[in-house]
Amino acid sequence: MILDEERWAELRRFRGLYESGAMSISAIARETGLHRQTVRKYLASDARPGPPRGSSRKGTRTPVIAAMAPVIAAMAPVIDAWLRSELLLKGTVIHERLVEQYGFTGNYQRVKLYLQEARPRIAAELGIAPDELGLLHRRFEVIPGAQAQVDWGTRVRSSRMSAFRRSTRST
Repeated sequence: MILDEERWAELRRFRGLYESGAMSISAIARETGLHRQTVRKYLASDARPGPPRGSSRKGTRTPVIAAMAPVIAAMAPVIDAWLRSELLLKGTVIHERLVEQYGFTGNYQRVKLYLQEARPRIAAELGIAPDELGLLHRRFEVIPGAQAQVDWGTRVRSSRMSAFRRSTRST
């Protein structure tokens, strides 16, 4: 069990009483409402409670090209060239082209991770500011009433519905 700061501070107040022998672990557990093993664990440690805190990831990421699998590193110049010609090329399209044209054996996730690093870098090369990169997207708009969308799905007749219709017919 990980205690929040308030419960941890409350438990630490009993440390002096425990070390002097004035209170036992069981008595502290009854007083605080915690399990005796939790009390023992937190009284024995000097560490503060809470979930393990990782280091800040900002600025600590290694460049993707250096850390990525060799299979995507070999395709990096090709992907960069495609992005220079069309920055908004989707990751799925890039992955499909790599598989069809170059026999790429890597998965889509590798391509997606590479694109997270490559798009801003290439946008900077092309003179597009990072805040403008989010504004670059394709939007398809038409005037109201000029176009409609229809789903031409097939109708599947379930056997349960057929049995229902047969039972309700009058003979």
